[in-house]
Amino acid sequence: MDSVPSRSVPVVTRTLILINVVVFFFELALPQETLEQVFYLFGIVPARFAHPNWAARVGFPVNDYWPLLTHQFLHGGWLHIIGNMWTLWIFGDNVEDRMECAALKHVQTKA
Repeated sequence: MDSVPSRSVPVVTRTLILINVVVFFFELALPQETLEQVFYLFGIVPARFAHPNWAARVGFPVNDYWPLLTHQFLHGGWLHIIGNMWTLWIFGDNVEDRMECAALKHVQTKA
């Protein structure tokens, strides 16, 4: 468990955990073939970026950079999501506190 208490309610951390869990249950509801397509479309396929001509030939959208964001919400199984969400739960509130503090300092220096 986390030994450093949070100074505020970790809204962003909780929201990210909720989104990840909802997407994972959506993945579980998909047939295997459709799930594979989702992983190819929204996951990181290195050849898609390293060999754009090949990617276009096999049907990947050209110049589509959304997977750089969407891959973060895809999980390959129960251990994967449990491990990731547990780590996010432990460290996310502390990171959120630090980032909030940094953001407030940035706003204060601009005012």
